[in-house]
Amino acid sequence: MFFKGVPLFSGLSEADHNLLLQVAVRRSYPRHTLIVQEGDPGERFYLLRKGLAKVYLGSADGREVILSILVLGDFFGEMALIDDEPCSAGVMTLEECEFVSIGKDEFRRVLASSPNMAANLLKVMSQRLREADWQIESLALKDVQARVIQVLRQIAEPEGGELVVPARLTHRDIAAMVGASREMVTRVFRVLEDSGVVRVDGRRITLNAAVAARV
Repeated sequence: MFFKGVPLFSGLSEADHNLLLQVAVRRSYPRHTLIVQEGDPGERFYLLRKGLAKVYLGSADGREVILSILVLGDFFGEMALIDDEPCSAGVMTLEECEFVSIGKDEFRRVLASSPNMAANLLKVMSQRLREADWQIESLALKDVQARVIQVLRQIAEPEGGELVVPARLTHRDIAAMVGASREMVTRVFRVLEDSGVVRVDGRRITLNAAVAARV
């Protein structure tokens, strides 16, 4: 397991770390697998070990809003374990993923015995609140092009000295993150490519951060 390599678990005692190793369950999921559904009872804490997944809200007519993209080391499920409320969003894999999960009782036991973990968790939750504020501000005050650029900055990953958008994300996924139609996002990408903000090669999207900052 890689608990010691995850900031949330930094400062754990050896006993707490050993407890996590004993109770953690490691499991792989195929692409487009629903891990938890909005409204499900919260029973486990999940830590992403491999792959890419989305946290989203869906509607009865099939529309969805993507709240965030999970990458290596990200986690979810902690809110429902803490407040005993149902899961506030769904989580689905975008590619084959591997998660390590911990049951509610064990998670609470380690959290109660580790002030460092509790403090780390508060930092993460505070950061998520800030990101939610930024997302609300973006949806309310920015046009679609500005929202797309903001999302690309957030999800692009360093690769060979460049910032590359994960190829598994489609225009439809990005549209669900910025509150626009897929067709509108496709038009915005054409403009961004013409202006040098992005370079598209097949499904590889490279972000020119310096140019994006001036747009």
